[in-house]
Amino acid sequence: MFISGGSGYTMNKAALKTLVVDGFPNCFPHLKTFSEDVMVATCFRKMDILPYDTKDDAGGERYMPFQPGHHLTYFPPKNPKDDWYSNYSVDVKWGKDHCAAKSVAFHYIKEDLMRRMHAILYHYC
Repeated sequence: MFISGGSGYTMNKAALKTLVVDGFPNCFPHLKTFSEDVMVATCFRKMDILPYDTKDDAGGERYMPFQPGHHLTYFPPKNPKDDWYSNYSVDVKWGKDHCAAKSVAFHYIKEDLMRRMHAILYHYC
């Protein structure tokens, strides 16, 4: 299982301390990369810290690597191995059931969309 970190991370204090004190100095001490989520996941895996499945009780994802509209219309290719997202997803639902009712975060949200989402979610429109 791989938890995409593009939309953000939630971890407890012990995991964060382990990552900073033991992980970063030993896993990739000189690596410069845009894909820090893969680096963090790899460091945790090397230290036997495995991700927790963050789906809600209905099976909806709470952390999404894409914008809401993408998740609404996305369906995996015929061969899921051809697509990283479907390849790394476990027991995922597609279409309107994909996102949890109380989703935590989406990735690739630009300012205008963020403002619209905030207005809708917090009843400003």
